[in-house]
Amino acid sequence: MLGDHFWPAMYPGLIVGLLVGLSGGNIVSTVLGTAGGLLGAMALYFVFVWIGLDETILSLASMIAGAVAAAFLLMWAGKRVARTS
Repeated sequence: MLGDHFWPAMYPGLIVGLLVGLSGGNIVSTVLGTAGGLLGAMALYFVFVWIGLDETILSLASMIAGAVAAAFLLMWAGKRVARTS
C-alpha cells in the first residue's frame, strides 16, 4: 500500500504542519503541529488511494486541508493536556 508516491505525498503535510506549529510560538506547538500535519495528510492519502483518486489535484488539496485541521487539532489537544496537568 505504501507505493513510490507515499513519502513525496507527505511533504506538503509536513510543511503545512510545521508552519501551523510555528504559529503556536513554542517548540511543543511546532512538534505537535508537524506530527498533526503528517497524520492528517497520511489519513487522507489512504482515503484517496482507497477510492482510486490518489494522483489528482483533489487529493493534494484535501491532504493540505487535512494537514491544517489535524495540526490545529493536535496543538489544541496539547494545550488542553498542558493546562490540566
